[in-house]
Amino acid sequence: TEKIRTMAIPHTINDVLMARIDRLEEKTRSLLRLASVIGRSFFYRILADVAVTIEDIDSRLSYLKEIQIIRERSRMGEIEYLFKHALTQEAAYESILFHKRKDLHIKVAHSIERVFSHRLHEFYGMLAYHYSRAECLAKAEEYLIKAGEEALKSSASNEALHYYQEALNLYLNKYGGAADSEKVAILEKNIALALYNRGQYDEAVEHFDRALNYYWGKFPKHAASAIFKLMSAFLHFFISLYLPSFKFRKIPTQKDAEIVALLYKKSKALAIVDPKKFFIEALCTYKEVTNFDLIRLDLGAEIFVGASALFSFTGISFRLSRRVLDTAKARVSKDNAKLQIWYEWLETLHNYFEGNWKAIKKHNNDLVNKNISLGEIYDVSQHLYWHGFPYIYQGSLDVAEAMVIKLNDIFEVYNNDLSKSLKYELNTNLLIECRKLPDALIEVEGGIDFVEKAGLKHFLIEMYSCQAWIHIMMGYIKKAGESLQYANMIRCEIELVPFQLSNFYRSQLEYDLYLLKESISNGNKSESFEYRKKAAKSSKMLLKVSQKVSQHRTESYKLTGVYYWLINKQEKALKWWRKAIEEGERLGARLELSRAYFEVGKRLLEAGSKHKMLNGIKAQEYLGKARVLFEEMDLQWDLDELDRMDRG
Repeated sequence: TEKIRTMAIPHTINDVLMARIDRLEEKTRSLLRLASVIGRSFFYRILADVAVTIEDIDSRLSYLKEIQIIRERSRMGEIEYLFKHALTQEAAYESILFHKRKDLHIKVAHSIERVFSHRLHEFYGMLAYHYSRAECLAKAEEYLIKAGEEALKSSASNEALHYYQEALNLYLNKYGGAADSEKVAILEKNIALALYNRGQYDEAVEHFDRALNYYWGKFPKHAASAIFKLMSAFLHFFISLYLPSFKFRKIPTQKDAEIVALLYKKSKALAIVDPKKFFIEALCTYKEVTNFDLIRLDLGAEIFVGASALFSFTGISFRLSRRVLDTAKARVSKDNAKLQIWYEWLETLHNYFEGNWKAIKKHNNDLVNKNISLGEIYDVSQHLYWHGFPYIYQGSLDVAEAMVIKLNDIFEVYNNDLSKSLKYELNTNLLIECRKLPDALIEVEGGIDFVEKAGLKHFLIEMYSCQAWIHIMMGYIKKAGESLQYANMIRCEIELVPFQLSNFYRSQLEYDLYLLKESISNGNKSESFEYRKKAAKSSKMLLKVSQKVSQHRTESYKLTGVYYWLINKQEKALKWWRKAIEEGERLGARLELSRAYFEVGKRLLEAGSKHKMLNGIKAQEYLGKARVLFEEMDLQWDLDELDRMDRG
């Protein structure tokens, strides 16, 4: 309109925010600036204690809520306010003169010590931040050491991470090359733990390394030295399993316990971001641990149990994995909820990968809730995720959905990237298997976007593989090929474990089979010969991976049977379908078994079929078996497919 010409339009976002702050009444503006010193979020009791010269605080806070500058919530049993936008808090903070900011930070710190004196341990990180900002470095260092101890016990908040990073920057700027290396290591440790508790494992590993360089020394970079250290670590670990009387003797010091705890958390982070490095460094960690009397080491039994994953997750040896679990079982007390959940999900991982599905224990919701209250977000998230997959493939789809909801709830409360990434992956697989394809496509696209931003690259191959599978089932073959290209690029760039390759080779085989079928239908001999070679290679790779992770073992046999059927080797096809049915029934893999029944029944009814039965069972009987399972699991998409075939 004409009025636009008379308006003064700010040139930057900061100008817009400052203009809005400046329009506030003077006392309300002062209150907002004081709140900005406390942080992005601020407790009511702290603000009220510091703002003693400002009257009628409640009505001023109500007004700031009304105009959408702050919002109210409850946290830690307190009324807390949060700036709706971080830029507003930053703009208000930057408008305060520097020397006045220092005075306000001291006032805030004193207020926290006064108001929360009975629970001060919950505010060590916050106090370290405010004393650092006030340049009271002696007090800042005191609280940083205490904060580090607390960070080992609970999930560090976003604010704590911010405080630690700010404090490290201030300390290094103050002292430069004269900085105390031990104090720097403490700060690096705190930052690593805060990042770990948020699920930001790639960054956490960097800070763990910096802290461990001081506490433990660097891992050798020279290949010969690294190999020697790895061989030594494996020998020591092997002795601990088979000749335990020679190990577990040393009494750990407090420093030993701290080093072992850091090495352990780092290895858990590496399991997410770099499985190859995880195997190497975790084995070296276990060498250290097996020197000590585990009873005298807080995390001793937990770390020893974790060695099971070295051999099951990587597919190296299920026998050694089981040996670790059996050796450690006697040390798992039902009174230790943390150790119990750790043991249960590692045993589930072992049984799921090896193919002992019927031995997998039911999900324990009480145990999950106990560990959430202890702040064990990593272990809880893994427990839910690895119980979710057996529930999917055994056909308990409603229970798997509950795992998805719980993972999402954990992310909403704790803002943990791992929980959210696992939620995306589990839910994508669930939606695929339920054949809710449009929903699955939305979920996988959201998952790809999230894990890319979170820097969790190892999740991407699984997400792109799932995306390709969805595209194939929806008939978007060109898009499926593009997704597989992305997945293959990641496969060539980084080291992966069998589980991470399982979805990739399944999708690749399904893609190759689709193109093979099309080329045969079109009578294109040169193309069909090419796709025949590609499908044979994909089948071989999927079968190989399926021996190390049983997730898609039934499916791998079924799809291999489809390959042989398409190239008119029906006897071989029946052999693989027989294996698919036997394995599906042994595992109790009702989901893939139901679709194997359907595939066999459908193929036996084809005009070109030379066979009318498999294992003495006719085509219609297999279709009947499939229908029963489809109805039990409420697989409407599959029932519609079956009905269309019956009508045809």
